[in-house]
Amino acid sequence: MAPSSKSLLIALLVALAISLQPSAAFEIRIPPFPCIPGLPDIWFIPCYNATPAPPMKEITECWTPVMKMMPCAGFLTNASITEASSECCKGFKSVPDDGAAICYCHIGNGDIAKLLPGPLNFTRLYSLPKVCHDIVGLEAYAHCDRAGVPPLTPPSPAPSSPAH
Repeated sequence: MAPSSKSLLIALLVALAISLQPSAAFEIRIPPFPCIPGLPDIWFIPCYNATPAPPMKEITECWTPVMKMMPCAGFLTNASITEASSECCKGFKSVPDDGAAICYCHIGNGDIAKLLPGPLNFTRLYSLPKVCHDIVGLEAYAHCDRAGVPPLTPPSPAPSSPAH
């Protein structure tokens, strides 16, 4: 016996209603933003009380942060080393953790090649964020205008004047 057109229509409407139910994948979410002091909270618009970030220490040289990447030297210069070591990735990830993300400029422009035992493989250098599962924000490179980047090597101490 064939189903009646009425029961077929009801089955189609039920299937349509189920498929149109909102799911978590299509839920509209408003991202939280900082609460505005002095204004009341609006219950349906999430906000958070932003605390100012602690002041970052001033970076005067990039030698120290860049030296933490020296375990990467083999991977960056030797074609027979096919994978970056965990120590390499740890050093690579520690540069911004030390507040020295600006020092990535010395890595990105090839200054790090001065410290390596052989020619720098730029393809491998630029693959480090992916290889180490650490995406370096483009903002780290946005300030590589050379004027604001600390020198790679520490400044030389001023010569002391002889005592009279």
